[in-house]
Amino acid sequence: MEQSIKPSTEENFLYFAIKYKTALMGALVVLVALGTGAFFWVRQQKTSELEAAMQLSRIAPLMDQGEYGSAINGKGHVSGLKKIAEEYAGKYTGTPSGNMANLLLANAYYSNREYDRALSVFKSVSIANNDLAAAALAGAGDCLVNKQQFALAAQSYEEASKKADNSSLKAQYLAHAASSLQQARQLAKASELYKKVIADYPGSTGAATAQRSLWQISGNL
Repeated sequence: MEQSIKPSTEENFLYFAIKYKTALMGALVVLVALGTGAFFWVRQQKTSELEAAMQLSRIAPLMDQGEYGSAINGKGHVSGLKKIAEEYAGKYTGTPSGNMANLLLANAYYSNREYDRALSVFKSVSIANNDLAAAALAGAGDCLVNKQQFALAAQSYEEASKKADNSSLKAQYLAHAASSLQQARQLAKASELYKKVIADYPGSTGAATAQRSLWQISGNL
């Protein structure tokens, strides 16, 4: 059965991230090192970050209007997320805005229902902020759910829960993991995770979701 598509908590968080990038990502780390080479490397990184940030800011209107294809590939003189990520993202040499572009590229593919491409990009995301890194793992989980690979989705959501710093996100991702196990008919494991969400994150939205789901499956255990 085809899964219904609607903005998830992770998607909303990623969308929030692009608008408040500076607060979420923090300042660019400046390497303290001696030598002319280090000086020029740091200066080049700063220049690249400014360029990437400026290009990324032009994508926001396209995302606002749901023009995901244009956001991915560009429109007119506006570079798309794919090009920005190719030029400015990377585990060791990428800039914060370049890595953010890669994260938003994955989200745009997902919103465009291109789940295989989205999954590939989500897995390639390298980002310093733990909550954003967790959002990428949860995004991969969303893709796997839509591909009906529920056991793998559960693993990705559990990794996201461990990675996140924000307790609300931890609870939500763990509830998603339990839900995926439930869809995989692994009810005992799902029940354990639901109980963990309720015990570890009382009062959270994830705990409320877990409690309802636990009631639903209790008669089948």
